[in-house]
Amino acid sequence: MTAGRIVVDGGSYRVTATLRLRRHPCALPRGFMPLLLLLSAATFVVGIGAFAVIGVISPLSRDLGLTPVGASWVMSSYALAYAVGSPLLTSATGRFDRRTVLILGMALFGLGVLASALATNPTLLYAGRVVTALGAGLYSPTAAGVAIASVPIERRGQALSIVYAGLTLAQVAGVPAGGYLGYLLGWSQVFWIVAALAAAMTLALALRVPRAIDVAPARLSDLVSTLVNPRLAGAVLLTASVMCAGWIPYTFLAPIIEEKTGGGPEVVALLLVVYGFGSVAGNLLGGVLTDRVGPNRALLVATVLPVPMMAAVTLIPWHQVWLGGLLLFAWASVGWAISVPQQARLVALDPARTQVLLSLSAACIYIGASVGSLVAGFAKSMGGIPAIGIAAILAGLIGIAHLALTLSREQRQAATT
Repeated sequence: MTAGRIVVDGGSYRVTATLRLRRHPCALPRGFMPLLLLLSAATFVVGIGAFAVIGVISPLSRDLGLTPVGASWVMSSYALAYAVGSPLLTSATGRFDRRTVLILGMALFGLGVLASALATNPTLLYAGRVVTALGAGLYSPTAAGVAIASVPIERRGQALSIVYAGLTLAQVAGVPAGGYLGYLLGWSQVFWIVAALAAAMTLALALRVPRAIDVAPARLSDLVSTLVNPRLAGAVLLTASVMCAGWIPYTFLAPIIEEKTGGGPEVVALLLVVYGFGSVAGNLLGGVLTDRVGPNRALLVATVLPVPMMAAVTLIPWHQVWLGGLLLFAWASVGWAISVPQQARLVALDPARTQVLLSLSAACIYIGASVGSLVAGFAKSMGGIPAIGIAAILAGLIGIAHLALTLSREQRQAATT
C-alpha cells in the first residue's frame, strides 16, 4: 500500500485529496484508456448540465416568467450549492469506495437535471439546480482521484488532461449546441437530453469503474486555519473577486448576443462556440505568461485586460457578427488566463498548504460565479445590457484593487523577512 498527497487541478473543477491505493497505481496495466475516456465523457455531461443554461436563459425566462434577478438565480443556485456542498459531500464520503461515490454522484446529478426538466415554476427549477450541483460536486473530484489512481505515476498528467478535456469540450461545443437545441426544441428538452445522458453514464460507471480505491479528503481544520490567515485568505479570495466580474456579463451572454446582433439561435450558438475557443486560448495564455513573466505579472494581465473587453462587449454596438466574434474571443482569451497564474501564486505563497489553498481557490470560483450572477440579474432589471456592462466594469476595478492590495502586502512582508 502506498500513500501520497496529490493535488489535482482541472480548470473549473479542482480537487485536493490524500490517496491510499489498495493496489499498484497502475491499476489498469492494459487498456486504462477506456476508463479515462469514460470519465471524460461523464465530465462532458456534467459540464453541459452545469452551463447549458447560459445558452437557454432567454426562452427559459420567458416560459417560467422569470425576472432578470430570477434568471440569475438559475446559475447562482447551482454555484452556491456546488461551492458549499462539494467539500462537505467529498469529506462525508471520503472513506467510501470510489466506484460507489462516482455512481452516487452521477445518479444524483441526473436526478437534479430530471427535476429541472420537469420544473413548472422557478422554485422547482432552483431546487433541481441545487441537486444537480451536489451531484456534480460529488462526481468531479472523485473522477480526478480515480484517474490518478488508475495509471502509472508518469501518466497522471496525461490522465487528468484526458478527463478534463470533457469540460473543455462541453464549453466549446456542448453549451452552444445545448443553446441551439433549446431554441429549436424548448429549454426543457435540453434538460431531458442531459438527464438521459446522465443515466447512461451512471450505468457505464457501474460497469466499467474498478473497485478498491480509497480517497481521504483534507481535514476541515486545515481549511479553517488557512482562512484565518489574512495573507493567505486575501490571496485566495482574489479568485472570487475576479470571477465575479467575469460572470456578470457571462450570465446573460446569450441575451447580449441577441441584442447586439439581432440574430437568432444560429448566431447565438456560433458566437458561444467562438467564446468557448477563446476560453481554451485563455488557459494556454495563462500558462505561457506564468512561465515567461511570472505569476504576479501574469495576474496583472488577466485581471486588468478583461475590464476594457467587458466594456466593449456590453457597451458598444457590434451589429456585425464577425466583430462580435472578435470581441468575445478576445475577452475570453484574457478573462480565462487567470487560472494558471493564480494557482502558481498560491503555491508559491505557502507550499506546505498547497492542497488546501487550491481547494479553497476552486470553491471561490463558484462563490464568484454566484455573486456575479446575482449582480447581473439586478443590473439587468435596472438598466438592461448597459447596466450589466457598468456593473462588470465596477466589479473588475474592485478585482484590480484587490490584486494590488494583496501584492503590496506580500511585497512588504517579503521586505521584512
